[in-house]
Amino acid sequence: MGDFVNYNKSRQSDKRTARLGNLVCSLLFVLFSVVYLGIFQRDVMEALHFSLAHGKTTFAIVPTTIVITILLLALRWVVNILMKLKGWTSVFAFVPSFIGLVALTDVDRSLYKCDYAGMWWWLMPLLTVVIVVAVRIMKGGDDYSVGKGSEPKWAIIWNVFVMLMLSLATLTIGNTNKVFHNELRMEHLLVNGNNEEVLKVARLSDRTSRTMTALRGLAMSKENVMGEKLFEYPQYFEADGLFFSNDSCETLRYTNDSIYDMLGDTPKDWEDSQSFLKRICYEETGTSKAVEYYLMALLLNKDLNEYAVAIGDFMMKGDTIQRYLKEAVVMYREMNPEWELVVDADSMTYDRFMEYKVFKNRPFATEKERENRLRKRFGDTYWWYYDYQK
Repeated sequence: MGDFVNYNKSRQSDKRTARLGNLVCSLLFVLFSVVYLGIFQRDVMEALHFSLAHGKTTFAIVPTTIVITILLLALRWVVNILMKLKGWTSVFAFVPSFIGLVALTDVDRSLYKCDYAGMWWWLMPLLTVVIVVAVRIMKGGDDYSVGKGSEPKWAIIWNVFVMLMLSLATLTIGNTNKVFHNELRMEHLLVNGNNEEVLKVARLSDRTSRTMTALRGLAMSKENVMGEKLFEYPQYFEADGLFFSNDSCETLRYTNDSIYDMLGDTPKDWEDSQSFLKRICYEETGTSKAVEYYLMALLLNKDLNEYAVAIGDFMMKGDTIQRYLKEAVVMYREMNPEWELVVDADSMTYDRFMEYKVFKNRPFATEKERENRLRKRFGDTYWWYYDYQK
C-alpha cells in the first residue's frame, strides 16, 4: 500500500515537472518569436507583407507579431496532439513552429518579384508531416511517459537545450544580410516621408549597395541636402549610383520611375546617366531637381571640366552653393588658375583644401598608408573621393 502511495506521489510530481517543462518551452518560444519577428526581422516582415498584399493594406508589426506567435503556438499544440509526445520528446512538437518562423524570414531579393512564392511555403507543411510520421514510427510502443524516476527533471534541461538549438538554427537560416535589411528599412522610411531617418541607416558603415546609394540620393534630394551630404557616404557606383539597377530584383517599392517622375523626364535607350541628365537640363524638360542631379553626376564621374561649364550655365554670380559644389570649385580652380570664377567658395573651404594638400604631400611609408590616413581625416570631402575613390 505504501509503495502504491509513493508511486502516485512520484507520478504526480513527475506530471507537475512535465507541465513546468512545457510551460518553460512555451515561454521561451513566445519570447524568441516576439523578439525575432518584432525586432530582428521587422523590416523583412514589413516587406513580405507589402509584397504579398501588393501594398494594398496597412502593416502593423505589433499585432502581426502577436497573431503569428499565437498561430505558431497553436500549431505546436496540434502537432503535439498528433504525436502525443511527453517527457524529453515533447520539445520536438515545436519544430514545425520554428520552421514557420524560418518560412517567414528566409527571404531574399526574389521577394521583390510580384509573383514571389518562397520554397518554405510548401516545404513547411511537408516537413511537418514528415516529422509527425517519423516521430510516431520511432515512438513505436513506447509512450515516453513521465513517471520514470528522474527523467522529467532531465527532460526540462534537455528540452530547454533543444529550444536554444532550434532558436539558433532559425537565426542562422533566416535572412541576416545587413545590407538587405538596411535597404528594406530605407524603403520603408522613404514611403513614410522620414527622409532624415533614411540618412541615418548604416551611416557609419562602409558596406553599401547600389540600391542603398540610390535611396540615399533620393532622400537627400527630397530634403534638398544632396550637395551637403552626398560624399559623407560611400560612393562606389559613380553617376549610376544616383539611379537604381535596371534589374527588377533590386528594389521593392521604389524604381527608377520614382526618380524620373521627380526629375521630370525619362532617358532615351542609348543614354547613360550623365547624358540623360545633361539633356533634360539643357533642353529644360526636367525639373529643378534635374540640375541638382546633373551637377552631382558630374562630380561622381569626376568630370570637372564639364562641371565648370555647368556651374557657369546653371548658377548665377552671387549664388550660394552647397558644400560639395564649393569643394569641387576650389579643386578645379587649383587645377585651372585661369578659370574665370562664376561662383566662389568661402574662406573656410579654401583653408581646408590647403590643409588637405599639405597633409597629402607629407611623407608616408606607402601610398596605401597615405590613402588611409587621408581617408580618416578627409574621407568625407570631395577631394578624397576625386583622388582616391576607385
